[in-house]
This record gives sequence, C-alpha cells and structure tokens, in this order.
Amino acid sequence: MYGKRKINRIYAKYLASRYAGRKSRSRKKRRQRVLSVVLLLTGVAVLYGKKPPVLCFSQQGYEKIAELIKKGHRSGKEEETLLVRYVNAPGGYLAISHASGDVPVYVEPEKKEETELISVRDVLEERFGDLEHVDFKSFLSNYYIEDVSTRATEDIFQIENLLKYDLTIKKTDEPQILIFHTHASEGYADSRPGVMEDTVVGAGEILANELRNKYGYQVIHEKTVFDRKKDGTDDRNNAYNNALPVVTSILEKYPSIEVVIDLHRDSGDARTSVINGVNTAKIMLFNGLCRTKDGPISYYSNKNLQGNLAFSLNLQITGNELYPGLMHRIYLKSYRYNMHLKEKYLLVELGTHKNTVEEAKAAMAPFAKALAAVLSEKE
Repeated sequence: MYGKRKINRIYAKYLASRYAGRKSRSRKKRRQRVLSVVLLLTGVAVLYGKKPPVLCFSQQGYEKIAELIKKGHRSGKEEETLLVRYVNAPGGYLAISHASGDVPVYVEPEKKEETELISVRDVLEERFGDLEHVDFKSFLSNYYIEDVSTRATEDIFQIENLLKYDLTIKKTDEPQILIFHTHASEGYADSRPGVMEDTVVGAGEILANELRNKYGYQVIHEKTVFDRKKDGTDDRNNAYNNALPVVTSILEKYPSIEVVIDLHRDSGDARTSVINGVNTAKIMLFNGLCRTKDGPISYYSNKNLQGNLAFSLNLQITGNELYPGLMHRIYLKSYRYNMHLKEKYLLVELGTHKNTVEEAKAAMAPFAKALAAVLSEKE
C-alpha cells in the first residue's frame, strides 16, 4: 500500500507540473522519475515474490505511462515493461500490476453484469391474490407438470412455506456452486459424435463461466461421465448410483458449496423460445417427490424436499419474469434423484434431443442471470 501511495503522489505531482507550464526539461525529468519509481517498486516486488502495488490510472494517465515506458527502452536491450490488468472502476480505470511483456493497448474494462432482483411473492400475489387461499389445482397447473407415476399433494406445496426459504448465498473465495451431469453423454440434434463440447457438458461449461465471470461466484464443474460403461455403452440405469458417491465426496471436501446443479437434456419434441432475438432451448426444472401416486416411497427420504421445491419455484418464476418463455413448467416425478444432498439442488432439463447445440448453449447466459437473481442478497 505504501508503494502504491508513493507512486500515486509522484504521478499527481507530475500532472500538476505539466498543467502548471513547467519547462519541458523539468517535465521530462519528472516523467523519468515516475517511470523509474514504477519500475523500481514493481521490480522489487517481483524479485521478492510479493504482489506489486496495483495502480489505477485513467485512460489519459495510462497513455502517458505507456509512452514513458516505450521511451525508456534502450536500444538493443530487452527491458521489462508493465502488464495491465483491467478492473471494474468508475471512468474506465485500469490497474498496472506487474512487470512483464510489451506495453498493451488500452482497452475499456468489461462491465460486470448487474443482477436484477425479482419479487416472487409479488408475482404470485398479482396472479392469485391472497396466497393463504390459493386454489391448489390452479397453482399446480400454472407452474408444474405432474408425471403419472406420482401425485402432488397440497400439504407439500404450501406457498407461504415455500416463500419463507432464504435462498441467497454470500460470495466468498471458497467453492459455492457445483455443476455436474448425471447423464453427461446427452447431446443434441446436431451434436458431433464423441465431442464432449456438443453435449450437456459443453453447455455446463458455459454456465460455469457465466456464473464465475459475470456474477462472481466460485464454481466447480465436474465433468465425469456417469452414464457410460468403460466399453462405451450406455449405463443410464445406474447413472444416479454412480454419481452419488462422487458428488457426496465433493460436497464433503468443499463444505462451502451451497448450490448443486445437475444439468441434463430431455427427450421429445424440441422446446424453443426466442430470447433477445435468438432461438433458445427452453429450460425445464425437475423435482423428485419421493412418492408414487399411492403415497410416500418407504425406502427414500429427502429432508431437503421443501427447500428443493422452494428453489425450483423461485427460479422458474424469476426466469420467466426476466426472460418470458425461457422456463418450461417444472416436472414432478416420483423418485429422489440425489436431490436430498442439498437444499439448493437443481435438476435441470436443458432442451430436448431435437434442439440444437447452439440453442442449448444460448440458454446458459439468461439462465445464469436468473440464478444469480435468486441467489443474490436482497437490499
């Protein structure tokens, strides 16, 4: 910090002298001193393995520093110069962080995506009125598809209970989100055989990068293929059993993980919407109820069921508020699907086998924005 303040003071004096109309020789000496101090402090930091001081300059200020660096090169001798690391700061500022390579061209820093928060309660009240007296069948038909194997009951879907869950997470330096694929081999209509990038894994990598780079979350993307045997044949029946110990191990290793996303692809007719003028695969969230149409399954339990349902409902409504048509209705089925592992656990069906790779990948940016909106702390 001392080095940073010292250089900023020197640079401020240099600017003052420039605008005060000092003689060119004096300005030249001051420029050289600025350059010398910058390079000296940076060199010392690199030599002793310390992080060099981070300096913020406006575009005009940076151009002057770059000009001085270029003039400071001696003929026939390669010298270290300053590498620029861009940061989000008012006025398009950038940070000069350490010595290495050529002087880069000034580039405006990329702006972080702003999170737009949605009040799910307001949306539901606008649609149904008093949430204590909502017609259950109407609520169910608006947001869910019920598989013939199960039966949704009113006691499980108490709206006020689902809205009471705090789904936000604090951003830290520890892993917070895990993305994996129980059926990693699932591809699309135009997927190239044997190319992982064209499967749900490729879409998952885009989602991971969106959450990291635009919203600042720490994400682990697990790419293990659980639905194929060593001989390359499908093993869909055992995929959930194969995935369980691996996912459990990751969660034990990183107890800071609060969100788990199991990204799949559905079958059937293509489900497509137009988002921002782009054909985009629709997203269908999925919940296992641990019950058949005859009642609870005795050998399955899920203490996180209510949290799972709260998470998917909030995300489904938020997604469609931000991007109308992005989210398909939530699919309800009988079993557990490893969703007992975390309260904030999503099983996601990204389009169908008749959607294209491009349509599936196009859904990841809007989905990441919707997810960030649900996870962000409300002001």
